[in-house]
Amino acid sequence: MHHDEIDRPEWDQPRRPAPPDRRVAICTTPRSGSYLLCRQMIHAGLGLPAEYFRDWSIRPLAARWGAAAGDDDAYIDELEARRTSANGVFAAKVQWHHLKAHPRVRERLLARADLVVFLYRRDVVAQAVSWQVSLATGFWSFDATPGPKAPDASLDDPGLTLGLANELARQNRAWQELLRTLGRKVLAVPYESYVTGQSELLSRIAADLALPDGAWTLPPSEPRDGRLPDDVEAARARLLAQARAALPAPTGA
Repeated sequence: MHHDEIDRPEWDQPRRPAPPDRRVAICTTPRSGSYLLCRQMIHAGLGLPAEYFRDWSIRPLAARWGAAAGDDDAYIDELEARRTSANGVFAAKVQWHHLKAHPRVRERLLARADLVVFLYRRDVVAQAVSWQVSLATGFWSFDATPGPKAPDASLDDPGLTLGLANELARQNRAWQELLRTLGRKVLAVPYESYVTGQSELLSRIAADLALPDGAWTLPPSEPRDGRLPDDVEAARARLLAQARAALPAPTGA
């Protein structure tokens, strides 16, 4: 499913009167493969994770569930009541900028998480190019469904690529520093390992949550996301080559 579909009413669960049995926080940065992980966790029955703290999602969900605008505690209460899977798992994806806009996420989700999955990419330059392409084109998912664009982003600005790479590195450092202070169980997962070992990560998450046999299922791995239009793919390759050429040469050992 496209990630925007998760906001639809058909994904709402019967309202749960008790808190979730287990909470999972996926802490990440843009273009890290996190939507792939969310989809796979949903198919596996490991919660119904999505980017619930983006404004695009908060507005329709809060309105449908009767949570007052700006009342993050009420919204999180409704999230846990209506988006916990039948086996008692609540999961949500959190981007770094969500914490500034919604500080209660730290106390209500991160500090209570039974498991934190820190998903990151080793190749932040390739990640930055992917982010830039999405900002410039509005292509954010595995298909060509249009999403939000940044008016100042283009496919012809290698300087933007390097700026985004620096921002991603900064956010990764910030996540690492925060997660060290929380005292929760953290599973750090590089995107490059996850895409080639999707089943292994899902099995590890289920094991770390101590889910009993039969409480989840292992879905088939997904192939690489579909190609974007040829001109966009060409721009991606060009930006990546330009950004790598602009990086300082590694120093000798």
